[in-house]
Amino acid sequence: MHLEISMKRAVVAASILAVGVILLATTNRTDGGEISVPGRASAGQSPGTIEGTVFYRNDRKHAWRLARFYVKSPRSGELAEAVVALAGASLKKFGPARDPAVSNVDQKEMRFVPETVAIRAGDRVRFTNSDAQTHNISVNDPRLRFSDTIAKGQEAVEPFPSASGIRRPFALGCTFHSQMQGWIYVFDHPFFQITRGDGRFRLERVPPGNYRLEVAQSAGELYASQLVQVEANQTVKVDLILTPANRSAAD
Repeated sequence: MHLEISMKRAVVAASILAVGVILLATTNRTDGGEISVPGRASAGQSPGTIEGTVFYRNDRKHAWRLARFYVKSPRSGELAEAVVALAGASLKKFGPARDPAVSNVDQKEMRFVPETVAIRAGDRVRFTNSDAQTHNISVNDPRLRFSDTIAKGQEAVEPFPSASGIRRPFALGCTFHSQMQGWIYVFDHPFFQITRGDGRFRLERVPPGNYRLEVAQSAGELYASQLVQVEANQTVKVDLILTPANRSAAD
């Protein structure tokens, strides 16, 4: 009798152990059968948000003479026209499918307005001319070349089929007026933004995971980056501080 009970207990214990092994083998898998590593996006996880402010801290020994055009207040240092974006080859699979968009860049008072534009790969840019002078819009880059001469009231539309990334935006120029400059940043994902006068940015619907958050300001040749971790349904607050020391990193 005691032997029979012991054998039944052994069978039950073996069954429990087998179930436990099965659960252990499947607990860390996503719906697609992939092992889910902490800090890495998994199927079905709710997205998170990254928000913060970009600041510029001046250095009297290495003063940026154009800072007054982009820094709202020298005391607080909020930086305008800084591009903030996530980096990572896997990011392009995220974001809803959409038709190509069209952004507008005017030429007004001998300037590109806006000076800095950020778009998705496949989008187009419409260039217009509000000045009395005739302008030329040109990009002379191994990855993309075009040259359009337009008089007052005319326009030209150019496609940007491939991503540039944040380190090498497409530089705009005018062959007639060399002081005119602008930059087109092209990304293969939707997680980017250009700061306004308050220096703030907010990247929404970011899949949970570990990322490199990059910031660039082309007029100041500034670049910096840092690692961030995004968790489901959470907002990560990140302030990015740029200084003259960040200029060498942009080369």
